[in-house]
Amino acid sequence: MDAYKIVIIGNPNSGKTSILNRYVYRKFTVNVPTTIGIEFVHKDMGDETKIVFWDTAGQERYQSLMSSYYRGAHAIMFLYDVADRSSFEDLHKWWREYLSYSRVQECATMLVGNKVDLERQVTKEEALTWAVEHKMCYQEVSSKNDVGVNQAFDVIINQLKKLPSVQKEKIRINSLPESDRCCY
Repeated sequence: MDAYKIVIIGNPNSGKTSILNRYVYRKFTVNVPTTIGIEFVHKDMGDETKIVFWDTAGQERYQSLMSSYYRGAHAIMFLYDVADRSSFEDLHKWWREYLSYSRVQECATMLVGNKVDLERQVTKEEALTWAVEHKMCYQEVSSKNDVGVNQAFDVIINQLKKLPSVQKEKIRINSLPESDRCCY
């Protein structure tokens, strides 16, 4: 079985845990406890693929762990809250860390605007501009109302599957005799 790592990063309270809970468990909780450090969740995709999600803490006190968040990541989902301008403005900070700690050429990226059910402080046009400037896809979602969540994850997973390193590994595994694929 192929396992891929998707890291979700962004400011505290931008909805990283909520979007993940909606996607993996199909549930939404109003008062989600703050993530301490990092939490891991996985989802089997049914095609011999397992996605391991890293739900990161956005607080400054966990910044010393950032290099380990990015290590070995196949995809990064940059998340901000459309009703919180500072979470959008801080995307530049998350982008710099991504450039510092990840293998940029081997990583799919996506910008996600969460909480579209609330009053906006960031326009869709601003976010699209940021995404285009950073060569990534953009999707708006509402974890609360279950709007666009599955589509956002479908996009990032499809991007991940197109990465040369992922395609190369799939070819290698598929070339093995069936008897040698016990662990895949």
